[in-house]
This record gives sequence, C-alpha cells and structure tokens, in this order.
Amino acid sequence: MLLVDDEEDALTVTRLMLELYGAVVATAPAAVEGLEKVLTHAPDVIVSDISMPQMDGYQFIRAVRSLPAHRGRDTPAVALSALSCSREDILDAGFLICLSKPVLLQELITGVISAVDSAIPP
Repeated sequence: MLLVDDEEDALTVTRLMLELYGAVVATAPAAVEGLEKVLTHAPDVIVSDISMPQMDGYQFIRAVRSLPAHRGRDTPAVALSALSCSREDILDAGFLICLSKPVLLQELITGVISAVDSAIPP
C-alpha cells in the first residue's frame, strides 16, 4: 500500500492506523515521490491526500492512471481531503472513493476495503 500526504502528522497517524490492520505501508510526503514509488514498488492500493503543493492529489492520480497497466494504472485509489469532495471530480481523476480528514479508523479501513472490492472485476 502507498500512502501520500504532505502533512507529516497526518502521514504518520494514517500509516499507523493502516498498520494496525496489518497493511504494509510505504509513505511519500509529496505526490512526485508517490509517483516514483508507484513506478518502483507497484502498490496494491493508493491512499492520497488531495491538497498538496506542486502536484495535488488529482494530478497525482491522473499521472498514475496514464501509466501502463503493468506499472500501476489500475491500482485502486482512495482520496483523503480536509475539504468536501466532489464525487464527480474524484471519479474523473481516477479515485474510487473520498474520505474526509481527519479520517476515523473504521472509515479508513472500510474505505480502503471498498476501493479494493470495487476495483476487482466480477
């Protein structure tokens, strides 16, 4: 799993919550670094903040979606945002779900599971 967030405290807390449920979490403090990790580590799930400097979460996930399939194009992705999420914007960018920050543990786990389940072909 890859977690991308420019806020150090949010990155740490969210990583710890995911690890409580047994996830192996790689982290990136910026979208550019997150994209590099997608290319080198092929995560099975991406959880990304939306509001980041230089490259925001929308730009990041669009870049992921432009990759070849074997490089991560189809990786399920969950957006995190302190602001309200437009379902249309989230889906257009390539996220499957958006969770409000600060995210509660059960919401995070349920959201990740939902994203993974909806990405698996029937």
